[in-house]
Amino acid sequence: MLLARTGRADTRRGRVLDEHLTVDADACADARRLDCADVLCGSRPRPAAEAVRWLAEVGCARPACGLAAVPLAGGGWMARGGTDPGVVALPCQVPPQHWLFVSCLHAWLVAGLPLSAVVEAHPRFTYRPALP
Repeated sequence: MLLARTGRADTRRGRVLDEHLTVDADACADARRLDCADVLCGSRPRPAAEAVRWLAEVGCARPACGLAAVPLAGGGWMARGGTDPGVVALPCQVPPQHWLFVSCLHAWLVAGLPLSAVVEAHPRFTYRPALP
């Protein structure tokens, strides 16, 4: 089971697999945040060809970024990172506003798994509202 939450990791409750900084590259104009982000996420859905170009540009401009992902206009996501040489199309139907999905992908990479294995694993992503 993978549980993703925003904020700092709570090490008292158990082992922390991954803690990272995710930045919405479409909304952030602060170059310092973009430069130190572990994960860059696009919040605006794009057609597949534009998504491939965006991921290539992000990878070249922000070499510290370990994962970049963007929702696709027709549904699904496209991501780049880890040991996969290019971009990986992820057909999962996670809405664009659920950016924690991208954080789960980063945890997947930290666990030593390639992005391409996400498609083969058929993971189930369930979103629950945060408790107040």
